[in-house]
This record gives sequence, structure tokens and C-alpha cells, in this order.
Amino acid sequence: MDWHENCGSYTRAWWVRQDWIPRATVLTEDDGAVLSMVGNGHGMAIMPALSLTGAPDSVDVADLGADRPTRSVGYVTTPELASSLAVRALIRELRAARAGSPSQIVGSPSNCGDRRSALP
Repeated sequence: MDWHENCGSYTRAWWVRQDWIPRATVLTEDDGAVLSMVGNGHGMAIMPALSLTGAPDSVDVADLGADRPTRSVGYVTTPELASSLAVRALIRELRAARAGSPSQIVGSPSNCGDRRSALP
């Protein structure tokens, strides 16, 4: 499965080197759809760890290794909202996700050159 997402040159170069990833046969723009299809045995994908938060138990997650692509997630807010419970909770979750593992096998970002993933 593949979906639209902007990627940097480092990520595009990483994709080209991954000859073990089959070509994508499904294009989607919804992480939930990818997780649902993979969880029901309809393929595999490569996606960011942040997208895997709350992935169903039917999805097997595997690390892509030390040379995997990485991404940065930033946040901005106004001074008035910076101390709100909602913004503080979001920042806490983003920091916790950062402490977890980066990209994992399950979904495949698009716009990254030669990305591949497949249905069985």
C-alpha cells in the first residue's frame, strides 16, 4: 500500500536501496485505511511510528533498522494556548512518541520516489 506524503532526499534515497520492498498495488491517503487493510491480511506497508499509535493487535510491527529514514514533528502554538491542558497533552504525547521507535514496517509513504509495498 502507498499513500501521498512529502519526503526529503534522504528518505527517497533510502527507498531506492530497499530492493526487498515489493511495488505498491494500492494507493491511499488514510493511515487508518492502511492499518485496517494490513490488520485484515491484505498486504504490508511502511509508515512512521507516530501513525502506528493505537495500531490494532492484528498488525505486526517490525523495526526497519538503524539506517531507516527519520522525520521530525514540530508544534507551534500561541502564548495564550501554550499553558492549556490540550496543548500540554499534545506536547506530552509527541514527546512520548519520539521516545518510542521510529519508522516501522506496516505502511509506505508516497511522493518518495520508488516506494513499494504489496498485497499478497
